[in-house]
Amino acid sequence: MKKALVTGIGGLRGAYDAGVLATLCRELGPEYFHAHYTCSVGVFASTFFISNQPDNIENTWRNHVNGRKLINFRNIFSDREILDLEYLINLFQTDTSRLDLERVLTSPVSLKYVLTHFDSGNPLYHNPKGNNLFESMKASSALPLLHSPVEVDGVRFIDGGLSDPLPVNKALQEGHDDILVVYNKIHGFYTEMWFELLQRLMSLKYPPQIARLIKTYHERLKQLEEEIEHNPRIRIIRPSKELPLRSVVDTDKERINYTFDIGIQDAKRFLDSP
Repeated sequence: MKKALVTGIGGLRGAYDAGVLATLCRELGPEYFHAHYTCSVGVFASTFFISNQPDNIENTWRNHVNGRKLINFRNIFSDREILDLEYLINLFQTDTSRLDLERVLTSPVSLKYVLTHFDSGNPLYHNPKGNNLFESMKASSALPLLHSPVEVDGVRFIDGGLSDPLPVNKALQEGHDDILVVYNKIHGFYTEMWFELLQRLMSLKYPPQIARLIKTYHERLKQLEEEIEHNPRIRIIRPSKELPLRSVVDTDKERINYTFDIGIQDAKRFLDSP
């Protein structure tokens, strides 16, 4: 039986996914799933899962994803990105939260990031390589307005969650029999006020193909959720009540840690279930 793990969108709500994945990695091992399909904030925890580094997942979220180091709206007045993905990538190459790159690249587990092609709006299901893994991470999580498009092998990409926010269908198409989806949204959660503003700004700032993805985002996400909830090949771990984070850009350390803890609890509950 081919097993796949799917993670995706959520911004700082990805602390929930990280709590789930750190727990699954510790309990099941890094090669339990034959493939990981991921995009946006999900790429970080999924990659550390494959490298068998659940402690680094936890350390990064609990101790380094907070304050103004990752998201700082004052950066709009400087040359820095509002969403400072370079800060995270640097962490992953130092002793603070080092990613075991060799283990990722030699793992038998298939790892696919979703990247959104900036010129067409189409998804690219990308197997990151040694020479572009970190740039691919940035490209898949480059949220519009908060980060510029990122080049990978000379092609510009933006947040993979725009074109495929939860790459379940790709896992199905590639023949996986048992698919576990980690999804950090409760039932019926689709819209935030800031996202509605983002939609309006996108139509002015970005090419039509990208603005169209934003405008149809919630409709596509709702349809996808309905599809996966009725598919017997898919199981879902998701919160039963609203997470403490106030938005996808909430960097409050206490709320991030609480969200991570909820992910741990839900993963343990899933593992204990029949």
